[in-house]
Amino acid sequence: MRNVIAQCLRRACRPLMVTLVLGCSAIASAQGDSLSGSTYNKLTDIQELMAEEKTEEALTELRELREDVEPDTMDLAMVLQMLGYVELTRDNYPEALELMRASLDIGKLPEQMKVELGYMVAQLYAAQEQFDEAIRFAQEWFETLEEPKPQQLMFMANLLAQTERYADAIPFAEQAVTMTDDPQESWYQLLIAASFQLEEYDKAARFLKGAAGHWPEKPQYWEQLASVYLMLEQEGKALASLQLAWRNGVLEKESSVRSLVQLAIAEGIPDRAGRFLEAALEQELVPRDETFLGLWVNAWNSAREYDKAVAALQALAEATGEGDPYLRIANIRVEQARWADAVAALESAQQRPLKKPGQVWLTLGIALTEQENFEAGLDALRKARAYDDTREQANGWLKYAEGLRSQSRWQSRNNS
Repeated sequence: MRNVIAQCLRRACRPLMVTLVLGCSAIASAQGDSLSGSTYNKLTDIQELMAEEKTEEALTELRELREDVEPDTMDLAMVLQMLGYVELTRDNYPEALELMRASLDIGKLPEQMKVELGYMVAQLYAAQEQFDEAIRFAQEWFETLEEPKPQQLMFMANLLAQTERYADAIPFAEQAVTMTDDPQESWYQLLIAASFQLEEYDKAARFLKGAAGHWPEKPQYWEQLASVYLMLEQEGKALASLQLAWRNGVLEKESSVRSLVQLAIAEGIPDRAGRFLEAALEQELVPRDETFLGLWVNAWNSAREYDKAVAALQALAEATGEGDPYLRIANIRVEQARWADAVAALESAQQRPLKKPGQVWLTLGIALTEQENFEAGLDALRKARAYDDTREQANGWLKYAEGLRSQSRWQSRNNS
């Protein structure tokens, strides 16, 4: 903020000096407590030196004039004010501030000039990060404005935010952004930050939505908006925000893509989640690792797109080098009563490291039994019985398989 204010002060300084000198004659004629003609003439000459960028000569003459004028007069007030402006052009802010305060303290300046000088003093205090003093002068100046401009509103908002008076800052900034079709991004950033500081997330969502509308190419606003909606337990709106970011082609963070997919699944549109993630994988926005491939599998499973889930599981097996994805493929094929496909998947699983080998033997025994390959099926089930997590199920299936084998043999004998 300090650099911004410094730039504004430099831009404002020269026209204010012109206003000061050109207004002197009107003051002299309109005020009983007036500026003397000799002082007016000297100030006009000094203004010409400043226009010719003869700053040091102007400063010397102003200092001499300061010694010549009477104390507690408008003459001294005007000389001190111009001295302050000259020091400002030299970036000597502490000296400029002291001179302008001294000019105000005399109490002889006309009201409009007092207001303008008070605003300049407020900016000088702000440039030196003395924000409480800046606010005191700025409030007096602001009260004189009949129709404040957006930049003036934001000056007040920034001062208040610097002193952590966020609740007071928000109305100024909000009025500023509503007054123009082309607000500055920093204005919205102040509103967003202040709302977060106050933990007023409804307001934060509104301001983030406004920022995203003005700068739709910036992913951070969409992502923050989705996060705020999740905090407010408005999952549907969070999903809509991320979808808009996706359509705008600006959803880039892995965590945001993951949130988009997870929300789509949770909101009952897993087929869309699968398509989102498929596109993200193709565009290399996310890695083909266990996290995202596993999420892809879950999306297609939830959508009951089983062939696509199988393809995703095959990709997961290739990425991890593990056999467990093939076990999951086998379970899908078992549910579909596609026994031969289940057996093929289980055989692939056994060629890789397994977290639960007992489950593979159990499922293989079931699939072989359903194909009436009883001897191989019983052998697989006996092997499944050796593992704690599958022993009970394997025993049950062994009895069932032995019963089926006996029934098959009886039918064979009686049919022969």
